[in-house]
Amino acid sequence: MSFEKMTEDQILQRLLETDTVPERTVVVPRLNIPVTLRGLTGKQVFSIRERCSERNERRGRVTERLDEEQFNVALIATATVKPDWGNQKLINKFNASGPEEVIKRILLAGELSALSNIVLDLSGFNISLEDVKN
Repeated sequence: MSFEKMTEDQILQRLLETDTVPERTVVVPRLNIPVTLRGLTGKQVFSIRERCSERNERRGRVTERLDEEQFNVALIATATVKPDWGNQKLINKFNASGPEEVIKRILLAGELSALSNIVLDLSGFNISLEDVKN
């Protein structure tokens, strides 16, 4: 059925049936471990972005700066299904304060970037309107 011919009831039915988010398992080659990530809702991503942004006001002008490392780590921590970055054994071994600190200490910068890009892809951020149309 073409999208243009969908009735309001059909659209509503599809929205009501939508209760899952996409997941993807990738292997971190250096560590040779699988990492299962899931997509995040807009509310979750924007909340993380808010938490990872620093605002400064100077001469009546507000500037905002996103801490990209913190943002990437928070995305990964929130979206990870497996492994449990907050496992007490990992926290103890790395003398970390929590899952985000464990992620920072285990993963290299490129690995952080690659995993966070996968989370954003799963969350629908890198979809063009043509992808949606088809």
